[in-house]
Amino acid sequence: MHTLFITLTLASGIAIVATVETAAQPFTPPAESRAAVAGINFSGGMPTGQRFKARFAECDRANTCDGRPLRFGCSHDRNRNTALIDLNNKALFFNAKMGLDADGSPLSQGAGAGATDQPETSYRYPLPGRPSVNADRVPFIVMPGGGFGGELGVKIGDIAAVVFKGKVTFALVADGGPTKIGEGSIQLHELVGHKVCTQRAPNGDCTKLRNVGVERDVLYFIFKDSNRLIQEGLTPQNVNDRLQEHGKRLFEGLKSPG
Repeated sequence: MHTLFITLTLASGIAIVATVETAAQPFTPPAESRAAVAGINFSGGMPTGQRFKARFAECDRANTCDGRPLRFGCSHDRNRNTALIDLNNKALFFNAKMGLDADGSPLSQGAGAGATDQPETSYRYPLPGRPSVNADRVPFIVMPGGGFGGELGVKIGDIAAVVFKGKVTFALVADGGPTKIGEGSIQLHELVGHKVCTQRAPNGDCTKLRNVGVERDVLYFIFKDSNRLIQEGLTPQNVNDRLQEHGKRLFEGLKSPG
């Protein structure tokens, strides 16, 4: 809440000061995505995670987290997070940029890997050998570190909806990262219309990336306790179908009737 001070002058000429509590400004979706999220009552949700918002803002401003320098800061990849909202305990919503994550892809394991690429993802399929998720084949997002998921009620393996320029794409929460927010797999970037792969092998694997993220206005919804819907029997062959099936239903469930 914000406090507004108003000066009133009585008929006797005596001035008094009154205080009026005003609500914080509600989140307004970017114009290009308003139709896609119509019916979602952002103002009815509960603002949450203020210490994480402060961390993201600090990183954008100073390349530090809790006063400590970060190896990979934010000056060239700002979080641009302005909202963290619990939508009636159904989903955690936030807005941010969308950096690029190639973890788990063949590219991340070869000579073309970047400085931050990892051959494995935090989430592993419930299969022999615990294989990682391929960033080049599966749309997924990255969970910020520093206790973000545990405090805000979401976890690796949950289902997410990602909205950019009016397009809704369903994704897996498949990787964990540093204290930064807003990062998506190669496939997620491609599906939202942000082309990042500039060269592919005959088998379809990306062999060359344009490592440029989406600067702002990406909307993320992580559905709480949704990992239980897809965890059993999940494989690289059925993951995308399951994300689409359950993600669409969960996303529509956020919208008010009518």
